Amino acid sequence: MANNTTNRKLALRMPPDWEPPVPAWSSVFAENPQQISMCIIGCQHNSDAYISEFVGALNSLAKNADVCDFATCEDKDGFSQTIAIVYWLDAQACADWLNSDAFALFWELYSDEKWNFGIFREVFNVPFERLETLFSGPVHNHGFSQIRKDIEGPIDRHGYWGGMRDRIPLSAENAFEADQTLEMIEQQGNRVVVRAHENLCIIRSGQDWSHTTGSQREEYLGQIEPVLKAGMNFLRDQGDEVNCYSCRYMTQFVPFKGKQECTFGLAFFRTMSDLEAWSESHPTHVAIFNTFLEIAPKYGPDLQLQLWHEVSVLPAGSQYGEYINCSKRIGLLAGVKI
Repeated sequence: MANNTTNRKLALRMPPDWEPPVPAWSSVFAENPQQISMCIIGCQHNSDAYISEFVGALNSLAKNADVCDFATCEDKDGFSQTIAIVYWLDAQACADWLNSDAFALFWELYSDEKWNFGIFREVFNVPFERLETLFSGPVHNHGFSQIRKDIEGPIDRHGYWGGMRDRIPLSAENAFEADQTLEMIEQQGNRVVVRAHENLCIIRSGQDWSHTTGSQREEYLGQIEPVLKAGMNFLRDQGDEVNCYSCRYMTQFVPFKGKQECTFGLAFFRTMSDLEAWSESHPTHVAIFNTFLEIAPKYGPDLQLQLWHEVSVLPAGSQYGEYINCSKRIGLLAGVKI
């Protein structure tokens, strides 16, 4: 995923003679991959709502996808959101899935108000030159990296402000700025469709503590996680202050088997610059960063906590969110005035 240092129009942000404080790795995919398709399919519901049938139907529907992760969270309006994040390496296969009779029947069935919950889908197609991945260990395997071919590292482009941007190949010539806003392109009753603007930035940043034991487990649950949760709640509840349209702090689960010791933040920022500004200077993220660096370096390669993220900067085009019977502050819809 590393971008070439030669023929760059925009300089790397990596300091001279940089040595990262902790090691990290990036995923490598099959030769010449074009893009990753990412579909977030979910429902917004009261915590006691009956959604088992919805989850079961969605689980069955996505069985042939390259990756399907289920997760749940509480949103800023006090509802729960339960989703599947479905990834496809073949864009045409993803399009065929979304246009299939099976998906159409699923969507029509659960859009009925009789279920007492809202449904939504957020569909993104991201060229590989516009994304990057980062892992705190070489064996960690989460998100769409579950279909990677190999791993690269330890890499040097991380651990400094700007490393995230430096790892995106197209950053060599594109500053990823935005001069547009999210646009509502369709509204029919309680159904709203929102189109993403150029260079919308998405981050899915995860934590897997299922392998931690003893003091490492205690430090994560007692010191790191509370600070992390506070930062995610800030983005969820007050994200408009830093141009974050939406943030979901989610717990993964396996349908009908239970929750996993894995969480992730899924956030939509207006631009990568806005994500960088929050990361570099906002007290909620500085606290997360400093807390981690107080703990992680002393374990080095023996760190049991698995940390990872995937970041993408979208081109305009076939990127949209569709919301039926949902509140007005969900997902991309939160960035549109209705």
